[in-house]
Amino acid sequence: MGYDDNVYSANGSRKQGSTTTTLNPRLFLNIPLDQTFLGLRYSYDWIYYWERTGGEKYDQNHSADLIFSHRFNPRIQLDLTDNFRRGISPALVNIADGVPYIQQEQGNYFYNNATATLTYNLSRLWTLSVYNGWEYWSYDNSAVASQDRNVYSPGAALNYLLSPVTTLGINFRMGIVDYRDPRTNNALNSTTETAFLSLSHAFNPQLSGQISAGGGVTELGDGHNSSSPYLTAGLTYRYAPNGTVTVGTSYFLYTSDSYGYRNSDTLATYLQFCHAVTQKLTARVAVSYIHSKYNDPDFSLPTTVQSNPSDDSWRLNLGTTYVFTRWLQGEFNYEFTHVTSDLSNAFDRNRVWVGLRVTY
Repeated sequence: MGYDDNVYSANGSRKQGSTTTTLNPRLFLNIPLDQTFLGLRYSYDWIYYWERTGGEKYDQNHSADLIFSHRFNPRIQLDLTDNFRRGISPALVNIADGVPYIQQEQGNYFYNNATATLTYNLSRLWTLSVYNGWEYWSYDNSAVASQDRNVYSPGAALNYLLSPVTTLGINFRMGIVDYRDPRTNNALNSTTETAFLSLSHAFNPQLSGQISAGGGVTELGDGHNSSSPYLTAGLTYRYAPNGTVTVGTSYFLYTSDSYGYRNSDTLATYLQFCHAVTQKLTARVAVSYIHSKYNDPDFSLPTTVQSNPSDDSWRLNLGTTYVFTRWLQGEFNYEFTHVTSDLSNAFDRNRVWVGLRVTY
């Protein structure tokens, strides 16, 4: 059970609160074999809003993740992953380094992301990986069906083991975006080429970090070009056997689904803290900040578009878990979201819920 003080992410007098009831059954399946691993994760969210008016009283989300890994011999390994999402009245879509990215609500959608990676150990120090990803978006709402798209992401990475605790990588990745309705002169379709160096290092058994830096160039179907730096960085510190802190940031060019803009530069920063207070009680804190600036406005559209608008969003999550028995645990969570936007509503949203989880 819980409470949501802004069920429609609205502002001012349009805010509406509601008591909520949530069901979240999950299934985990692991099949380890001699050279092969197969894993399946399925989660279903059903959230009922007791006082919500003006439409359906419940939201639903289906999530399914398939993991397949096979080692042909000590040098060659194939990894396949597939992530499927079905959102009914969704509010959040997760992307980029575990940071929740709040997108414009476009209604019910299908989303699938499949990736295949082939890794070859050239020698004891050199490793080559080639991969390809396929991302698919499809919206139920015919008014936004023009946002349906396929995104293909082929790439390669060459890694060198500088020392037992340090790895250097040379990376190249492409992004090919194919919209169902690319608009006049193929304006929304694009091809992005990104090259970057990566470095990971374990400073000591408690502290490790990674950084990737480079740049990308995007060519749009109507001849427009844009460039952007690419950066991801993160640190993980295990300050005690029962506690960790993780901090990270990323900056990248993202294909925009906001009407009138072709892409956005996005900065995402996050801090995560987890501490086992006792053997039974665990506390968690997560804070994230997202800034997006929309680029390449399409001035040929019948409506007026702004020049380089932006969005800012903050998210705070506090949670605790208490283990009563091996199969029963209690959970408490509080989440605060603050959004300001030049393109859509600015709003604050508080959500709190408490419940029991049974595991078999």
